[in-house]
Amino acid sequence: MPALKERAEKNYSDTVFVGVISRYTPEKIFQGYQPIMDFLSRRSKYLFELKLSSSYDQTISQLKKGEVTAAFLGTYLFVTNMDGNNLRAVLKPLNSNGKPYFRSALIVKTNSDIRTINDLKGKKLALPSPLAFSGNWLQKIEFKKSGFNISWLKEIKHFHYHNSVAKQVLMGNFDAGVVKDRVANEYIGKGIKAILYSGPIPGSPIVISKKSDKEKVKILVNALLSAKRDSSVKNWDPEFSNGFTKAENKDYLEIKKMILGEK
Repeated sequence: MPALKERAEKNYSDTVFVGVISRYTPEKIFQGYQPIMDFLSRRSKYLFELKLSSSYDQTISQLKKGEVTAAFLGTYLFVTNMDGNNLRAVLKPLNSNGKPYFRSALIVKTNSDIRTINDLKGKKLALPSPLAFSGNWLQKIEFKKSGFNISWLKEIKHFHYHNSVAKQVLMGNFDAGVVKDRVANEYIGKGIKAILYSGPIPGSPIVISKKSDKEKVKILVNALLSAKRDSSVKNWDPEFSNGFTKAENKDYLEIKKMILGEK
């Protein structure tokens, strides 16, 4: 791999660790996120390295302890931890339309007779981590709007990864599931269809803490803001392959109120 040879030949002044929540398998994270680290390493005097975690909460802990300079967080995880933890969003990804939003999708098999939320009565529902926005969107927003009671489901089960949810639906083990649109797009037309999407949600932020080194953060931010003009983004995880824009905590306040039921 050219990237490995390039990294071996360059003398770096320090290593910058970047955390990432465990929304995908380690192999899938490495495939989509390591090219971002290589991009950052090529554009600075620092070696950027991923620091994986075994849970969403572990990534928050890494930030608070200063074990990572920055971290890729999910939107739900960020809004439920931004207060009192001195966490600050600095970047958010752009979608294919150049907008800093994503959507969650309720998916079923292509031949399913489930067309609305009320059709989920007596059905089995697969969800990602309880700390992922997507599962919370359906339960705390859409179920409430539709007057749907969770007890009407035959079964509800959380899976560690978004892709696991899609595969469970595809295999017929569960009647429906909720995933990020980025994951839904991998399966739509291949035995899966989406029957409902959320409204636009602020993109999963890159977050720093009060212990983050300001110089290293500045290098990371400036490099990723320029990434949309660099051809290497095509190798990045699809969620980030359209580049980034600046983010602030206030960008997430409305969704925080919505998901937590705050006034």
